[in-house]
Amino acid sequence: MPLHHYNQILKPHLIAPIAGLTFLVGQAQPSQALPNQAIAKQTVAKPATAKQSTTSSYNLGVQAYQQGRFKEATSFMYDAIVKEKAGANAWLYMAHAQFASGNKQLALTTYQRIKDGFPGTAQGQAAAQYLQKFSTSSDTKKDSSDSDASATKATGEPVIPPAKILKELRARITLVKPVIGHDPVSNRTINAVNACFDKIPAKVQAILFQNNIKFVITPTMIDKYPEGAYQEVRGYDGGTSKSCPGLFHGDTIVLAQSTVNEDTNVVEKPASADELVGTFLHETGHALDACLNSYSCTKEYRHNYYLDIAHVPDSVAPKISYYLQKSDTGQIESCAELTSILLGNDREQAAELTTYFPNTMKYIKQKLGL
Repeated sequence: MPLHHYNQILKPHLIAPIAGLTFLVGQAQPSQALPNQAIAKQTVAKPATAKQSTTSSYNLGVQAYQQGRFKEATSFMYDAIVKEKAGANAWLYMAHAQFASGNKQLALTTYQRIKDGFPGTAQGQAAAQYLQKFSTSSDTKKDSSDSDASATKATGEPVIPPAKILKELRARITLVKPVIGHDPVSNRTINAVNACFDKIPAKVQAILFQNNIKFVITPTMIDKYPEGAYQEVRGYDGGTSKSCPGLFHGDTIVLAQSTVNEDTNVVEKPASADELVGTFLHETGHALDACLNSYSCTKEYRHNYYLDIAHVPDSVAPKISYYLQKSDTGQIESCAELTSILLGNDREQAAELTTYFPNTMKYIKQKLGL
């Protein structure tokens, strides 16, 4: 299931998420943003020419940030980058919001991406200053030495016992209350989702734990995102969130107990345990992609991906067309599904993907340390 990949830049902003650190965010021409948390290289900052809608994700993110709603600001800026192709300002806002909402490790990763992806810009310089500040601060040193603040050693091996990590991941599950006429999340669904964690190797659990990935179970996706009933989901040929079984958004994996018929609005029967596992592992693939700096959009991933799709037979291509979509979408979705296969998913198309994506599969295994 896809992420909900939802430009112009306003006048320069002063962004100060942490006391004592205030940097000017200059104008930056919006670049072709890569989904999740990848940055397109940009060497020259240019002013925007068009006027931005007040209801854009970027402006909503600025408003949320200024009002101290940092988690919401993170999600809005993520949408602005992915859907609106927003540039360096949105990236810097997102990093600040991540840090201010307590997700320090992810913020540091985003600052590093800004520094590397926007050289010679005010935003790149600001990100470099934040990185220098945090890498030498006593708070960062304390966090890096505290076994409860980090799930992995430098070698990637768990510091916290795997059993504790597993318990903590399950404790991050929250339930959404149903709207009128929808059944609540059942114990059967909760137990099926809990069982999904057992399929994930300890190293992968540690990545999810360290990056503060959360989990939500909702009766249907429109119980969680009512507005999604009127928004087309990327890659779903006119489908909306009604028929969406799961998604990864911001730092949260969301699983729907049931889908809703697009035409009749009737709630379908609850997903089976196998269906929930398949969706859970696919969305976990998206989450891991985001945790590892959106490596599905890197040159290395793209190289392996194109090596593989060049040898997909015409007779097979229609069956796996969802993973052959143009732009970065095919890369992102193939990464999520191939990851799910590596984690034990054996649903439809697994055989074709395993057969025709050997180079990409190998690359993913290396990234995950499997």
